[in-house]
Amino acid sequence: MTMSIRILQGLGVLALLLFLLNRPTIFSPLGTYSTVTPVENKAVGTDKILGVDVSHQQGEIDWQQVAKAGVSFAYLKATDGITYQDPAFLTYAASIARTTMLVGAYHFFEAEDDPIAQAENFIKHVKSVNMSLTPMVDVEVTKGQTPQTIASRLQVFLQYINASLGCKPIIYSSRNFWSADIGPAFNSYSFWLAEYNPELILPKDIKNVVMWQYSDKGQIAGVSQAVDLDKAINAPQGLELLKCKY
Repeated sequence: MTMSIRILQGLGVLALLLFLLNRPTIFSPLGTYSTVTPVENKAVGTDKILGVDVSHQQGEIDWQQVAKAGVSFAYLKATDGITYQDPAFLTYAASIARTTMLVGAYHFFEAEDDPIAQAENFIKHVKSVNMSLTPMVDVEVTKGQTPQTIASRLQVFLQYINASLGCKPIIYSSRNFWSADIGPAFNSYSFWLAEYNPELILPKDIKNVVMWQYSDKGQIAGVSQAVDLDKAINAPQGLELLKCKY
C-alpha cells in the first residue's frame, strides 16, 4: 500500500510539472514574464504606457504634454498604399523633434497594391524628416488577396525598405491576421502584436515579438482623441532593438 501511494504521488508531481511546462507564455503589462492563467478581457491602465502610435485622426497633439505624461516613443503614420500621405505626419514629426521622445514612421500596407510603389511612397514622404526608430508596416487587410500573394508582396516591400533606408522594418498586425496571412515565414522580422487584453498571450510559433499594442482607446495628456497605447516588451531593451536612424 505504501509503495502504491508513493507511485501515485510521483505521478502527481510529474503531471504537475508537465502542466506548468506546457502553459502559454504570457507577458504582463509591466513587461515581466509570467505563466499565469489568462484573466478576463479588460483594458490596461494608461499609467503603464510607454508609447503611442498616431495618425491625423488624433487631431492636434501637444507633444510636450505627451512626453511629460511619461510616453517615451511614438510611431507616426506616414503613408497608405501607393499615393496616400498622412497630412499630419510632417507637423507631428517637427513637433516631436522638440522633445526627448524616440520616433518612428509607419506605412499602412494595401495588399492589392504594387509593393515597390508603396515602398517608394513611404520613402519619399519620410526622407525630409529625421526618424530614430525603424520603420513599421501595418498589415491587417487582405482586400481579397490570398495569403500567398500577401506574403509575396509584403516580402518585396520589406526588402525594398531595408535596402533603401538601411533599417529592417518591424511588422504590425493582429493575432488572427498573423495566423492566417503572415505566419512563421516572417519570423526573422521583429513583430508588433495588437492584443487588447490585460496580458499578452503569444500566437503559436510566432517569434521576435518586441512591441505590444495593448489598447486602441487610450486617453493621455496632450491628445484630445482616443489613442493607441503601446508597450515595448522587456523595456527598455526591446526598444533598443528598434533604434535606427533614417
